[in-house]
Amino acid sequence: MQKKKPTPDASQRWNIVTGDKVRVIQGPQEGQEGKVLAVLRKKNLVIVENVNMRRRIEKPKSPGDPRKISIKPCSVHYSNVMLIDPTTGEPTKISRRFLEDGTKVRVSKATGHIIPKPDPLENRKLRSTVAGPKDTATEDVFEVTFDEYEKYLPHIYERWQE
Repeated sequence: MQKKKPTPDASQRWNIVTGDKVRVIQGPQEGQEGKVLAVLRKKNLVIVENVNMRRRIEKPKSPGDPRKISIKPCSVHYSNVMLIDPTTGEPTKISRRFLEDGTKVRVSKATGHIIPKPDPLENRKLRSTVAGPKDTATEDVFEVTFDEYEKYLPHIYERWQE
């Protein structure tokens, strides 16, 4: 019978979010800086751009192809990184405060300046709006193809009238 691995205690308050600039303060990568690519909250890990780079050998897709070697960033424990204060460029501890209008902000303990949260949608790829071969044509969207549509129409809309 296998023993279950204990799950790490997930921190309740996360001051580091995707898109923040952080510096590694402990470990083999100490002193390296980068942007946070992903936050793995259940495992207390962050993936930082150009930090803890590892080589991965991918199997060939077909027997004649050569194998592919790729270099990807691996995770770092969140306690080993600190957020960089944008005014000084140095790592800083964070406190949370409320502005007069009631919005919660992150404040640098070293300088007292507000550290803005990065836009999560900044580097996302937009979906293609070009209709493909499997997309429904615009003129066919509102066409009723169910024969007994009129019979079930009152039952469909009674849910939203409650």
